[in-house]
Amino acid sequence: MTVLSERGDADFDLYPYRPSATAGYAFVALFGLGGLVHLCMLIPLRAWFFIPFVLGCAGEAAGYYGRAWSHANIRSGSPYLLQLMLILASAPLLAASIYMTLGRLVRALDATDHAFLSPRWTTKIYVIIDIGSFVTQLMGTAMQANGGAEGAKQGTTLVIAGLGVQLGAFAIFILSVAIFHRRLVLEPTDVSMEHKTWNRYMWMLYAVSGLIVVRSVFRLAEFVEGSNGKLYKTEAFLYVFDASLMFAVVVNMAALHPGVLLRGTRKRERGIPLL
Repeated sequence: MTVLSERGDADFDLYPYRPSATAGYAFVALFGLGGLVHLCMLIPLRAWFFIPFVLGCAGEAAGYYGRAWSHANIRSGSPYLLQLMLILASAPLLAASIYMTLGRLVRALDATDHAFLSPRWTTKIYVIIDIGSFVTQLMGTAMQANGGAEGAKQGTTLVIAGLGVQLGAFAIFILSVAIFHRRLVLEPTDVSMEHKTWNRYMWMLYAVSGLIVVRSVFRLAEFVEGSNGKLYKTEAFLYVFDASLMFAVVVNMAALHPGVLLRGTRKRERGIPLL
C-alpha cells in the first residue's frame, strides 16, 4: 500500500481520495452506540465472553474516527495508521465472541453429544485461530505503514494470510453450527424443548457469520488487487462491504443476544420458573 516517512507524515497523498468526514463520524457514532448497548447488556446478562465484542466495537469506532480525522490532512500518518490497523484488527475481536457463543449454547442446551467438536475444544481452537488472525493482520498493517517498500509488500502478504485464515475458520465454524443445528432439530434435548427460542440463535449465528465472510472476502480481494485496484480507490466500497456489514453484525448480536438464552438456562438449573 503506502509508506510513511520517519517523521509520521508522507510527502504524497496516503489515500487516492479525500476520506469522507461525514461517513467517518457517522460510523464512529454507530459503533460507539453499539458498543455502549453491548456493554450495558453484558453486565446484567453476565455475558463476560462479550468483552472482546465490546472492545471490537470500540476499535471500529476509533478506526473510523481515524478516517474522519484524515479528511483534514490526507498526508498525515497518525490517522492513516489508526484507521488502517483498527478497522482491520477489530473484526477478529467481534469474531471471538461469536466463536465463544456456539460453545456456550451447546453446553447451555445440554447438547454436547450433538456438537461437531467438544465445546471446550471448539472455543479454544477458534479463539486461538482468531488471535493468530488478529496478530497477523495487526503486524501486517504496521509493516505496511512503517516498513519501507519491502516491508509494505511483506505486510500486505501478512494481512492477506490473516484474512485467509479468518475466512477458513469461519467456513469451518459455519459447518460446525450447521451440524449441531441439524442434530439438535432431529434429536432435541429437554432443555432445547423447554427453551424453544434456541433455534433463532442458530439462524443468528448463520447471519453474523455470513456477514463477516462477505466482509473478509471483500478485504481479501482489496489487498490482493492492490493499491491500484478499483476496490482500494473507491471509498464507497469500504462503507458498503465493511463498515455497514460489521455494524449489521453488532445489531444482530444485540437483537438476539445469546446471553438472554444463557440466563434462561441458568434459571432453569436453579429451579427458577421461566416467565
